[in-house]
Amino acid sequence: MRRTNVVRVLPGKEQKQVLETIGDRCAALWNAVQYRCRQAFFRGKPVPSYETLCAEFKERPVYRALPAHIGQEVIKKARKAWDSFFALLRLWGKGEMSERPGLPRYWKDRRTGRRTFCVIPVKAPTSYALDSRTLSLTLPRDLREKHGGRLVLHTKGVLRFHGTPKTLELRYDRVKRRWYAHQVVEVPEPVRRTRPEKCAALDLGARTLAALAVEGLNRQILFSGREVWKDFLYWTKRIAEEQSRLSRAGRKTSRRLRGLYSHRARRLRHAFVALAAEIARTLSRHRVTMLFIEDLTGIREDMDFGPQNLLAHNFWAFRMLKNLITAACVRAGIKVVPVEPCGTSSRCAVCGSPVKRFVRHKAACSKCGCVWHADANAALNILLSGSSKGHGAEATQLPPLALRWDRHRWASRFESAAGTLYAASGSRMAA
Repeated sequence: MRRTNVVRVLPGKEQKQVLETIGDRCAALWNAVQYRCRQAFFRGKPVPSYETLCAEFKERPVYRALPAHIGQEVIKKARKAWDSFFALLRLWGKGEMSERPGLPRYWKDRRTGRRTFCVIPVKAPTSYALDSRTLSLTLPRDLREKHGGRLVLHTKGVLRFHGTPKTLELRYDRVKRRWYAHQVVEVPEPVRRTRPEKCAALDLGARTLAALAVEGLNRQILFSGREVWKDFLYWTKRIAEEQSRLSRAGRKTSRRLRGLYSHRARRLRHAFVALAAEIARTLSRHRVTMLFIEDLTGIREDMDFGPQNLLAHNFWAFRMLKNLITAACVRAGIKVVPVEPCGTSSRCAVCGSPVKRFVRHKAACSKCGCVWHADANAALNILLSGSSKGHGAEATQLPPLALRWDRHRWASRFESAAGTLYAASGSRMAA
C-alpha cells in the first residue's frame, strides 16, 4: 500500500528564486499541453494520449527547459486531468451529477493573466533524495553551473513512513507562503496476527460524531461533537466577518479569507485525525479484528436537511472521517467492513422492536422498556447485523462513556488535563 510523507521545505533567498523559476516553467509546459488538448477537444478530435504528447513536446523549448523527469510528470498530470474530466462527464451523462463538469484549466491568474504554479512534480526517486534533514533535486541544464548541478534544500519534519520511494511533489502554499514536499512511499501491508475473531461496530453522526460498540464490552463509547461544532461555528463567524469587510470594499477574496478557510478546515481535520487514532487504540487494546462501519454514501440526497443546514452540509464531513478511521484501522491490522445503515436507528438492539425518540438522543422501546442513548443503540444494531456469531445485546446496559474534544485529545470528563484519572469509576473502559 502507498502512504505519503509530508515535510516542510526551508529554502534560502536564492533557492526560492530557483524554485519559482522551475515552477514557472512547469506552468508554461502545463498550459501548452492543455492548449493542445483543448483544441483537439473543441474540434471534435480525440485528445492525445500521454505517449503522443511526450513525442510531440520532447523537442520543444518549453519541455527542454525542464529536466526530463519533471517534464514527463507534468505531461502525465495534465493527461490525467483529462481522464478525470471524461470520467465525470460520463457520470453527468448518466444523471449522477447535477452540473456539467468543467474542462481542465490553465495555470494562470485570471485577473492579471500571469502564469501561476502550484506544484513541481518529480517522476522517479533516481532524480531526488529525501532524508530527515535535506532534499536534493536535479536542476535544469541552464541552472546547473551556477548551483552545482543539484539543489540541496533543508527540510523540517518527520518521515513517518519508510519503504520504497516513488514520486515526489513540491507544493507551494500561497496562503502560508511556504513550500512543502509530498513523497509517496510504497510500504508493505501490515501483518495481521492470528487471533480469535472479535468484532466492533461504529455509528457515525453529526452531533455525536461516532458511537463505538465492542463485542464483550458492557458499555459503549460516544465521541461528542459539541466542542468541535462550537469551534467550527467560531471560525465560520470569523469568515463571515471577513467576507462582509471585503464586500464593503468591493472585493471577493483575500489572502486573509483563504487563510481563515484553511484554518477552519485544518482544525476540523485535526479533531477527526485524533478521533480516528483513539478508535484504533481502543480497538487494539481490546484485540478487535474486525470493525463494522456504516456506509453513509448518498445520505444527503436521500434525506431533506434543508439548504441552510450548516451542521449537515458544511460541518458533517462523514466521508473524510470514515476514510481517516479506515486508514488508522488498516495500519493497526484491523479489517474494516462497510454495513448498510438502513434501520439501525429505528429498532431496539435487545428485542428488535421499533423504538420511539421522545428526545433527540434517547431511544425508548415500548416492548422491553429499555431506554438507551440513540447512537449507542444504533452502534449495537450495526454490530448485531454485521457479526455472524449470533450474540445479542444485554438489557441491563451501563450508561455509555462520553469522550469530549479538548482541542488536543479526546478525553472523558473524569480525566484531568494531564490525562490522570482522578475518579476510579471514570476510567475509559470501566465496567
